[in-house]
Order: sequence, then structure tokens, then C-alpha cells
Amino acid sequence: MRKKRNMALALVLISIMIVMTGCTTFDNFKEAFFSEKGAASDTVKIGILEPQTGNDSEKGQMEIEGIELAYGIAGEVLGKKVELVYADTQSSIYVAESAVADLIDKKPAIVLGSYGEAVSLVASQKLGKVKIPAIAVTATNPLITKNNEYYFRVTFTDASQGKALADYVFEELGQTKAGIIKMKDEDTTSELVRQFTAQMAELTEDETSIAASVQIDSKTKDYKEYIEKIKASGVKAVFMPVSLKTADKIFAEAEKMGLTDITFIGPKDWHNNDIVELQNKYVGIKIAVASNFMSTSAEETADKDILYNQFIKAYKAKHGDSEPPEETVLGFDAYMIGIQAIEKAGSIDGYLVKEALKGTSHFRGASGEISFDETGEPTKPINVDIIKDGKFVSVYTAK
Repeated sequence: MRKKRNMALALVLISIMIVMTGCTTFDNFKEAFFSEKGAASDTVKIGILEPQTGNDSEKGQMEIEGIELAYGIAGEVLGKKVELVYADTQSSIYVAESAVADLIDKKPAIVLGSYGEAVSLVASQKLGKVKIPAIAVTATNPLITKNNEYYFRVTFTDASQGKALADYVFEELGQTKAGIIKMKDEDTTSELVRQFTAQMAELTEDETSIAASVQIDSKTKDYKEYIEKIKASGVKAVFMPVSLKTADKIFAEAEKMGLTDITFIGPKDWHNNDIVELQNKYVGIKIAVASNFMSTSAEETADKDILYNQFIKAYKAKHGDSEPPEETVLGFDAYMIGIQAIEKAGSIDGYLVKEALKGTSHFRGASGEISFDETGEPTKPINVDIIKDGKFVSVYTAK
């Protein structure tokens, strides 16, 4: 009898709370107590951790678009519908903690993202503790995967990129000397520069293979003295891990000096339509850029793999002939690899999905062939593109 009275009292109290706090409370109450046994069992949740607002929202949206294009092609797994659940980091490391916590509460089988190194490091720490597998799309910090066996990535690291671009200078351009232009006190590119420098020294067996090293002060307005130093060195290849805004100013000065025999080489972050516009603006300047995938013309896509063709078809249906940004291509592959792992695991259990991800080998995605090593890093080719007739064309592949 007492149990019945207690139950009745509890229902009365809940009813009072619903009346006082409104529909939102009731919806939350309903979701908390009834959804687990209801419709949620008919779906497999995939978490999307991305900046949808703030300074990084543009890049975050590019990654989201790739994920959603893949979802449009493969919206089911294990005989259930996939449900995309989103969390906005707001481009902030401080908001990221609560965003990740929100995703964890939704119990996704896997999490994709996030754009931004610091945010992904926060996610790695939290997701690793609860053993939810995750795939970083474009974040390159090695600590994201190093300290968490549940975190993987589909883009190559800065170390791999730096080495590959040095290979391009030495093997493809035939140069034994190179220059470097970077921002002064810019720590985020230090690993790129270090690996490029080390690889050039190893390939040439010459510790002085970097004949010109220029550090640009962020407050500078006159780039002439920097480009004069490059010109005086006589190098024909210059590695520039700088923003496209800075690259624009460098190209303008180089064009004034007639430096049409130098190839200016940029990191994978350049690989978007903005660099195509800069090449059109500075027709006489030679530009090369690292790429996560083999770029080809539309006529050549018939010879590519199935997922590549599906991605291109879906992307061009929305954007016409514009070049897909790397963030979108990699977002597409991250989702497809996640779906494959869940299917292979035959379960949404975090441990089983993680083990399936570790077994990913020679996955033929839109960005090329991807395998994961024991630390969750991808082994994949790194391409170098030039821009011809307004399109990216791959001219070198480092493996």
C-alpha cells in the first residue's frame, strides 16, 4: 500500500513539474525515460562534432557537407537507419568540453570530427575515457591519436606532409636547394618546417640545402625585403606554410620582381577554390599544393573507384564544376569508413567498432586508398597538385 502511495505521489510531483516548467521539461522527461526503449533502438547514431558557429564554422561546414553527402548515399547500417547527431563546438576549446559531453549523452556508435586541433585534443581525452571510437577529418596533431587508441584520422600528419613536399622538390623539380617562408613565432607550422628541412638534408646529403629561410612578422605591410632575400638566394622552390591571405601578398611581390621561375609550394590547407582564384590572378606565378587525393578532370572520373565517382556525382549535383575542398572529401571518407567499421563489427559496441577500425586496410575512398596503422594514423599517398585551366591536376605522388 505504501509503495502505491509513493508511486502516486511521484506522479503528482512530476505532473506539477511539467505544469510549472512547460513542454521542454516534458520533452526532456519523455526522452530520458522512454526513448531508450522506443524509436532510438531503430537507429544507429553517428555523432558529428564540428564548429557550426564561430571563426572555424566555414571549415567545419565543409567537413559536415562531406559527411552528409556520404550519409545521403549510405544512410543505413546493420539494417537500421543512421541518425546524425550534432554538437557545435562554437570554435572554442572551452565550449568543446560541453559539446563532447552532450554527444556522449546521446550514445553515438562513433564520432566524426572535429575541425581544429585543440578541440580535437579535448574530444580525444573525453571520448577515450568512455571508449567511443572517433575519426578526425582534418586535424593533424599527433597527440589526438597517440594518447587514445579509440581515435583515428583520415588525413595525413604534418610530419608526413613535410617529408612528401621535400620529396617533390628533390625528385620532381630536381632541386637540391630550397627556400622557406613562414610566419614569425608561428608554432602550428613548426613540425611542417622541421620535417621539410630534415628531409631535404637527408635527400641531398647537405645540411645547407635550405638556402633561404624567411620569417615574416605578422605586423609587416611591406613584403619586398622578404622576397628580395628569396630572389638573392637563387632557389627555384619555396615552401610556404602560411595563410592564403599572406600568400596573396607574397605572390603580388614576386610577380613585380618577375620571379616566374620559382615554384611556390603550399600545404594541404591551400587546396581549395581560393588558391585557384589566386593562380588565375597571378598567371605567371608557379603554384603547387599538397593534396589528400588524386585530382583529375571530370572526363577521367570514369576510371576512378566507385566511392570516388559517387562523391563527385553528389558534390557536382550541388556545386557544378567547382573543385571540392579537401575538408569535404575527407568528411565523406570518414563517414564511409565509420559505416564500414560498424558493419564489420556487427555491433555498435565501442570496443568492437574500434577493433574493426584498426583492421581498416586498403579502403578505397574518395580521397584514395587508406589503411590505419596501430596508432590510428593513416597510411596513404600524398599528392602534389598544380592548377591548370582552373582545375587541380596531380603531378606527383609521394608514398
